Amino acid sequence: MIQDPRSLCLCFLLGAMQPAVGQDLVGGGIAVIPAYPGADSYRVLPAPILNFQRGPFFISNSQGLPGLGLKTEIAPGLSVGVRAGFGLGRKESRSDRLSGLGDIDAHAQYGVFADWAPGRWRASLAYTQAAKSGYGGTLAVRGSYAIWQGGKHDVQVGAGLEWGNRDHMQTWFGVTPEQSAHSGAGLASYRPSSGLRSGSAFALWTYRLDQRWRVVTLLGVQSLMGDAADSPIVERKTAAFGSVGLAYSF
Repeated sequence: MIQDPRSLCLCFLLGAMQPAVGQDLVGGGIAVIPAYPGADSYRVLPAPILNFQRGPFFISNSQGLPGLGLKTEIAPGLSVGVRAGFGLGRKESRSDRLSGLGDIDAHAQYGVFADWAPGRWRASLAYTQAAKSGYGGTLAVRGSYAIWQGGKHDVQVGAGLEWGNRDHMQTWFGVTPEQSAHSGAGLASYRPSSGLRSGSAFALWTYRLDQRWRVVTLLGVQSLMGDAADSPIVERKTAAFGSVGLAYSF
């Protein structure tokens, strides 16, 4: 997934892993993502792989970081639900560019979603709201297609768009007059509007070692858009991300 409230890349990265397998899973790996959305440096993070469902209840990272929720199928291949989880923050120490801007705290978040999976296609629409006042919310639409399903291999390609409301855009890409006055990089004040904040594309390869174990590899690219791309905190508008992990189905 891979956020924000989340790091967008990490939210997309983690969320992309589960749909390829569609079983109860546990595992993990490592993810390489930008140090923050718009950074020109990278960081390495643990990447959990988790999917568990009993009846309407689920625990998964299908919308980003691990969370829990309830969902129900309202038509063949179409399910809707609610979800609660956590969002990553942002430390100003990650880059000289962020010096003086203060930290964005890790926080709880909640939202609603719809998933549609007709055959090899999969599409999702999700709204996520930060539980912390002033952090805002995002609307994400994503889709993928399984271009190869044969033997031990499953390969998907997909893309997504993410929209942020005014509070979200200000939290992640804005610079208040007070922050500008304390900015170590001398950033000018900036107040973005709500709108599209990024677009992403990815390729996901799942290799089955046996009936239980599989290796999951993800490579993708994310590009900031609109007012997010024009923010003075942004060093690079387009960046790659990726991960590799090992998952056990049960």
